[in-house]
Amino acid sequence: MRSLSSAVLAAAALAATTLVPAKEARANGRFPAANQLVRSPTDADVFLLRTTFGVLVTHDAGASWDWVCESAVGYGGIQDPLVGMMSHGQIVVGAGEGLMQSPDTACNWAPVDAYKNLVFADVVVHPDAPTSAIALQSNYRAADDAGAPLYDNAAIGTSDNGAHWAPLGPALDEHLLLETIEVARSDPQRLYVSGFRGAGDTLEAILLVSTNNGAAWTQKPVPLDGKTERAPFISAVDPTNPNRLYVRTGGGATSRLLVSDDAGDTFRSVFSGPPMLGFALTEDGSKVFVGGTNGLFEASTTDLAFHQTSKIQVQCLTSVGSTLYACSNEASGFLLGASTDDGATFKPVLHLNGVRGPLQCGAGSSAATCADQWPVLRDTLGGSAGDAGPTDAGLDGSIAGGDGGPIVASSSSGCGCSVAPRTFSTGLAALAGLFSLAALGRRRRR
Repeated sequence: MRSLSSAVLAAAALAATTLVPAKEARANGRFPAANQLVRSPTDADVFLLRTTFGVLVTHDAGASWDWVCESAVGYGGIQDPLVGMMSHGQIVVGAGEGLMQSPDTACNWAPVDAYKNLVFADVVVHPDAPTSAIALQSNYRAADDAGAPLYDNAAIGTSDNGAHWAPLGPALDEHLLLETIEVARSDPQRLYVSGFRGAGDTLEAILLVSTNNGAAWTQKPVPLDGKTERAPFISAVDPTNPNRLYVRTGGGATSRLLVSDDAGDTFRSVFSGPPMLGFALTEDGSKVFVGGTNGLFEASTTDLAFHQTSKIQVQCLTSVGSTLYACSNEASGFLLGASTDDGATFKPVLHLNGVRGPLQCGAGSSAATCADQWPVLRDTLGGSAGDAGPTDAGLDGSIAGGDGGPIVASSSSGCGCSVAPRTFSTGLAALAGLFSLAALGRRRRR
């Protein structure tokens, strides 16, 4: 997690293991939650959902979800590593332990040997070239004579579905802690990277811009308030205009959404509120959605005048075609929901008790090692969604199963359902606020 210091995370982990009984210490001591959804660019039925207890995979458009444990992928601790899906089942994960890949939609995993034990802050798959991806490395190296941290920073690229990775160009500014990377759909040579140096009154938020696929970079300042905002996170680049980008601020009690129409030369603030945990831009670039604990908000990109469409508690947002997907929680009515009316109502796609079990792979596969961990996780998730049934709707919003019927979360009533959230131990509940802060880290746009 890049938004909290290692000392805070270590204290949180220690407190969780101290206060929470061993059987309840699942998901790294955090509440079971989902916070990133990605779809395969070559198979519309395949989605991957990142959670605080591993990753979930569906091969049938959300009718069923199978679990892959963190240890099978190759990461651990309190972090939400960034996930990208490439062509034909290839998955890449950037984490604190390095760059990991799966060639077969999460059954087998292996690290990219050249980048073992290096910290990766972000991963992005080229929108119109899914055999190509970029991973952003920002690995602490040492401190300079003044005590400021120095980092090994690089943008690492592949164009052959992960078979080979190499730096796109020279190393990036070693004084920056890098956070996010994006590539423009309409100009694949245009790359944006965000990062920062210093803190408080000395904070400098920086946007790096490349017009030649990382061969050279130009630095531009991002307007942040060092007292209330810690870092800039690139949320999206307009699909038709490579000069328009959306940047959210994070790391404090409030967030702003900044928009630039001149490739980062200037920014204007268009939205502010509690920390933004979700961002989505429609595929045609006409609408933008943001959300957090205060609900879901939507605006046309022509005027960026936001209005609230729902009171659900947003953990992630993803727009695919005419459907908006939201990660939320059982208090809002679902772990993952789908909306076809711009977020006014949602149909549940997945409840916590809807995870079918470990992903079934061949003997000796990486995912096969998760079977021993499943019974305890199953007990932890099993009582979370009351009697609503495991899955009420597929990812297209159609009803797929479950005996409780669809749950509709409306802007006026929040959730029109009778879901009984799981009762967690007193110690874990007391740490919920701290872990919510940790969740602000690697959530660049979802």
